Amino acid sequence: MLCCLPGVACVPALLVSWSSAAFIISYVMAVLAGHVEPLVPYISDTGTKPPESGVFGFMINISALLVIVFASKISMTKIDWTPGEKDYTYHFMSAICEWTVAFGFIFFFLTFIRDFQRFSLRISTEIHEDS
Repeated sequence: MLCCLPGVACVPALLVSWSSAAFIISYVMAVLAGHVEPLVPYISDTGTKPPESGVFGFMINISALLVIVFASKISMTKIDWTPGEKDYTYHFMSAICEWTVAFGFIFFFLTFIRDFQRFSLRISTEIHEDS
């Protein structure tokens, strides 16, 4: 198999393939059933109706289970790196990418704050004295 050649990581290739298949299969099912427009649908509409919602949920749950299983098999990771060591550059670039993704998610979720500022909630209470 191509993904099990030396130098190619099998686990990440499997997880990316399976997760991508979940999105693609649910999209194709939604288009064939007529639930979404074929060209540029709203992403939230793609998996809202059965059967594509069930297939999408099943495949993403399997992907999460695989992540948990494979992550539990990691026995030891190197914590301390010095600049003179082999593969330090790869570790440094990996750390930069991880922080970039983390801040990207934070800023992405902060964009939703303006959506919720349009709504105002009015609560009225009445207190009656029991005599």
